[in-house]
Amino acid sequence: MTTTGGRPLAGIGVVEFGVDAGIRYCGRLFSVLGATVVRVGAAGGRPSAFDLWLDEGKTFAETTDEALAALTAREVRAEVAIAGQDHLQVARADADLRALKADVLRLNLTWFGRNGPYADWRGDDAVILALTGTAHGFGPVEGPPLLAQGRAPQMLGGATLFLSGLAALWGRRTGRTHGRVDVDVLEACLCFTEHGPPAIAVSGEPSTRKGLNRYGAGYPTVAYPSSDGWIGVTAHTPAQWRSLCQLVGRPDLPDDPRFATGSDRVANAAALDLELRPIFATGATAHWLETGQRLRVPLAPVPDPDALIATDHWRERGSFSPLQGAEGVQAPGLPMRVAFDGHTQPPRSGRGPGPLSGLRVIDFSMGWAGPLATRHLADLGVDVIKIETEDHFDWARGWAPVPGSDPPAHEIASAFNLMNRNKRGIALDLATPEGCARAKALVAGADMVIENFGPGVMDKLGLSKEALRAVRPGLVFISMAAFGAAGPWRSFRAYGSTVEHASGLPFFNGEEDWPPSLQHLAYGDPVAGIYAAAMTLAALFGRESLGGADIDLSQVECLFQLGAEALIRMQAEGPRARMGSRNPDMAPRCVAPAAGDDSWVAIACPDDASWRALAHAIGRADWLSDPGLATPRGRNERAAEIETALAAWTAGRDPRAAATALQAAGACAAPVLAPHDLARDPQAKANATWGCMTRTHVGCHMMLAPPYRIDGVRPALRAPAPLLGEHTKQVLSALDIAQGAREALEA
Repeated sequence: MTTTGGRPLAGIGVVEFGVDAGIRYCGRLFSVLGATVVRVGAAGGRPSAFDLWLDEGKTFAETTDEALAALTAREVRAEVAIAGQDHLQVARADADLRALKADVLRLNLTWFGRNGPYADWRGDDAVILALTGTAHGFGPVEGPPLLAQGRAPQMLGGATLFLSGLAALWGRRTGRTHGRVDVDVLEACLCFTEHGPPAIAVSGEPSTRKGLNRYGAGYPTVAYPSSDGWIGVTAHTPAQWRSLCQLVGRPDLPDDPRFATGSDRVANAAALDLELRPIFATGATAHWLETGQRLRVPLAPVPDPDALIATDHWRERGSFSPLQGAEGVQAPGLPMRVAFDGHTQPPRSGRGPGPLSGLRVIDFSMGWAGPLATRHLADLGVDVIKIETEDHFDWARGWAPVPGSDPPAHEIASAFNLMNRNKRGIALDLATPEGCARAKALVAGADMVIENFGPGVMDKLGLSKEALRAVRPGLVFISMAAFGAAGPWRSFRAYGSTVEHASGLPFFNGEEDWPPSLQHLAYGDPVAGIYAAAMTLAALFGRESLGGADIDLSQVECLFQLGAEALIRMQAEGPRARMGSRNPDMAPRCVAPAAGDDSWVAIACPDDASWRALAHAIGRADWLSDPGLATPRGRNERAAEIETALAAWTAGRDPRAAATALQAAGACAAPVLAPHDLARDPQAKANATWGCMTRTHVGCHMMLAPPYRIDGVRPALRAPAPLLGEHTKQVLSALDIAQGAREALEA
């Protein structure tokens, strides 16, 4: 392999329009991966440290024609223009580029898209949290639901635009005529809760809030105090639960009927905490971490931000580096290490559906994060061949085979069926020489391999990246272990909750007196899936000049991207106390009760205009003449008073009607939707956000549509998730024919 690093997007010229974080983050991804990015109309004044991070590597121009001229001066062809996040900014960019006859791929990010009742609503991260069902599950049972801090929804929207934009750009380079990609932040962030509506459609049971750090799939998923900090504890499988009880010296707990299953432990979480919390308090975090991981229990330290940046594992991986222009600030870089092999290959065209047709990936991944990455690639046209074994199948199908079940239990799992559409599936026993040889032969005809086993598993199977590169020079190989494939913690087991525990985010969210707080059952999984797909495509662009790539992606480092603002501002401006839904930079920011059981309205005032609109909308124009309420700081000092007045206005109103009235007045608000509300939300209906696929054993089942439109059209839902081994004969027969032809030619 060549040295690590490289600039796989070098030679791509990008013009960026917009001031919001999501659009600038999309531009940042292009820039740090080697593209030449010129930002038009940069805001004046002294940039914050977070601004410096968002604009890393970019240059600036006053007008569009100056931006295009700047690219020409650097001998780079303008290929991409990014615009958003409001419709006016997109329209202005369109007009400028048409006037200048610039033939570029348009990448547009808006809050809610161009259609539906929310199309002209004011957007904010708080509103997206409310409308995706993410906020509904975060907080105490009695409410109110809590709004997480930061700009994660925008960042994820920007990453999704980057991913789909790279796909469309690849299509243009291989003979397609794509002109436009549209992503909206709302649909991009439904990945967090897309499991909910399909599962609810089957069970008929509405979703409920279980309480702080308690989610429906299992327990514990919680941080306990240790003698010197916090230890994040997750136990999903029966084996992990037994091992956890062995770790804490309580082998009797699995026999207690209150704690027998994951759902039992959720229902009796308070009682289980009384058993476990005092035990974990007796030992240091490092002791529990190392001992528990040896027993294959997914544990992680839960560091505060200072400790996170100082952690040896992240230091060894180079996860943080000095931010130029911000003295003393260590900022997160890309969530991966990459090295290129020098075996170059030009792009080639394909004839199938989607801009990535003609490419093939061999998919060894399981669960949520890896299969979501390959689902994105499949949706965009890649031929994805998913490899499982008959008795060690993707654990999203279930933890183990259920003999005699009818229909087969492993074929009706909603989680598997959601993540694996548009793929072909084969069954190979990789532990046998024949199975290993077949897998290598498949890789020899592929462009990419994705796996998310624990580090070392592929090596033990004889399928290390070196072995696969020997049969396929120029291969793009991505591993996506939770802590990465290198570093002291490389072998640690993890789930999405473990990833969030280790990311620093639990210390940014929640009330000041709460323990470190998870905002989601598996926050790390969908985030890592999007980044894995995006980084794989970026490396594919680099193959023409740098060769194939080994990508060591860390799922925890992916969450550093979403927490970047908090991490950077903490170092530049000092620590901030946790404030629940409130935020020191805007006020009010809260969740107010509405008419009905567990009904709420999220309200945010990201600027003075939204504050003035809110005051007028609820009949409190007197607030606007009160000098003590003229700034976010002043309003936060009187937050309880303001929130009481808001609650009095919302309490007798339907949450959707209240939010609609506030939006019509120019304020920023949304109903707080539960997962069981998502599929019937009028915005989702207007945009066909949820589709349906028919599959053997389950019939018609609900499915979230791809969150991007290329030239106004979503990628199609072409084929349901494969049955176990459904395409084995088809794929291996074609493989044998191809091998026979090669052997005859060589003879």
